[in-house]
This record gives sequence, C-alpha cells and structure tokens, in this order.
Amino acid sequence: MTKVLVIYAHPETKTYSTTDKFYQQFITAYRTAHPEDEIVEHNVSEYMPFPLDKIAVAIYNKALVNQPLNPDEERFKASRQAWIDEFVSADKYVFANPMYNLFVPTEMKSYLDMVMQIPDTFHYTKEGTMAGALAGKKAIHLQTSGGDYHGTAGGPDMSQLDLGHQYLQAVLHVMGITDFTGVYAEGMDHDPANAPDIMAKAFARAEDAGRNF
Repeated sequence: MTKVLVIYAHPETKTYSTTDKFYQQFITAYRTAHPEDEIVEHNVSEYMPFPLDKIAVAIYNKALVNQPLNPDEERFKASRQAWIDEFVSADKYVFANPMYNLFVPTEMKSYLDMVMQIPDTFHYTKEGTMAGALAGKKAIHLQTSGGDYHGTAGGPDMSQLDLGHQYLQAVLHVMGITDFTGVYAEGMDHDPANAPDIMAKAFARAEDAGRNF
C-alpha cells in the first residue's frame, strides 16, 4: 500500500480559504484515483510540537560529545523521532500552503527542520557532500498566492521570487527526493475581476495533478 503524507500549513478558519479549497480539489481527485492508498494529514499550523528550540539544540549538542540526555530531552527525542520515522516511511509527500512574504509559513519551515535529520533523511559522505536517504520517493507542492509568480494567471514569470518553493525543492533534493513538482493557484488579488476564472482553472489543475500524482 502506498503511503501519502500531507503537510498542510494554514490555520483552521470558518471563512473561505483559497488554500483549503485548492487542496481539497487535489486530495479528492487523488482519493478517487488511488482508493487503496493510505493518506496521513497533518496541519502543522495547528499542531507543530517539536520546533528547533533550546531542547532540540541541547539534544544536538549533547550528541556531538556523547553526553547523556536528561528525562525531558529523552521524551522530546523519542516523540520527535516518531514524526521523523513517519516521514521516512512515506512514499509520497504533499506540501500545501499559502505563500507568506515570498516563503512558506513558519510552521512548515519548523516541520522541515524537524525531519531533516542525520542519518534518517540524509548524511554527509567522506568527501563532505550531502547524500539523501529517500531516493525513489516523490513530492508535490500546492501553493496559493494573491500575486502571480509563475505566470499561471497570464502574468510574467517571477518564479525567482518564490523562495518558499525553491527552498522546499532544495531541502527535498538533499534528502534524495528529486521527483518534485509545483501546482499553483495564484493571481487572484492581482486581478480580482477575473478571480473566479483564475480559481476555476487552478482547481482544474489541482484535480488533474491529484489524478496523476
């Protein structure tokens, strides 16, 4: 059975959310096309329990000099490891978020800090280069933004400003995941008069991506 891990970063809201609607178009199409797959979803904007805080740094520093951990650090390490193991065990990854100031939300960055761990997801070779441990897996990035950064709403290509997508691609590449693509819903704020048509086309792209991911 294929395991799909969804890392969703958007606060829960009762009002209309472009990000949520865009993601739901994708995941509904995916479930229809892949009914046997296991899908695990985490909204890290609502629950991100293991940030790179002083406990995480203490664990890292003690590991460098082989010092024992205190009880709080042991509990933190064991609980965090369960999340890392879940990430490693997945076959496919879906990252869904709105663009925040040209980047991914803080909670998604914290999640990536948590799972980018030696030796679980990558290591350094004798030559000092990074080698990923997750080769053969695939990932997709679903992102919404009010501006048109990738020209999907008819504007110029400004993808060099999408630092979040570039960062996510780089981090996944370090971990060995090179089968990576992005699907965008963007330009609604830039061209509000045509926002319904922009979203309809974005939803169609999300559905097509869900069927074929």
